[in-house]
Amino acid sequence: MSEMYTIHVDGNRLRFEPRQDGALEGLAAQGAHPAGHEAVSRMGDPGLLHCAVFRRNEGQGGLFVLHDQDGLLFAAVAESNLAYALAQGFFGRMVSEARYGADIFENMDDADER
Repeated sequence: MSEMYTIHVDGNRLRFEPRQDGALEGLAAQGAHPAGHEAVSRMGDPGLLHCAVFRRNEGQGGLFVLHDQDGLLFAAVAESNLAYALAQGFFGRMVSEARYGADIFENMDDADER
C-alpha cells in the first residue's frame, strides 16, 4: 500500500499524518477485512470514489479505506473514538461531493440544464 495515514484531532479539525504500518499492509485492496476490525459501512459510489468504514473490534477507533474505480487510493487509521466519529463526516462529505460534482459535469449537455 502506498499511502496510509493516522488521523489526529487538532482542535475542531482533522490532521492526517503519514504512517508506515506493516500490520495493515495489503488490507482491503480487494475488499478484505483487516484483522481486528468489523465492516460498518461503505459510503460513496463504487464507480467513482467510495470509502469502506471499519470499526476496531477491541478498543477505540477504526479504519477508513478509500477506493476509486481503479482500486485502492489510501487508508486512514483513527485511533480514538473522537477521530473516528469526525472522520465519518469528513469522508462522507468527500465521497458525496465527488458524486455531486460528477453528476453536474455529466449532465451539462442536457437541454433542461441550460
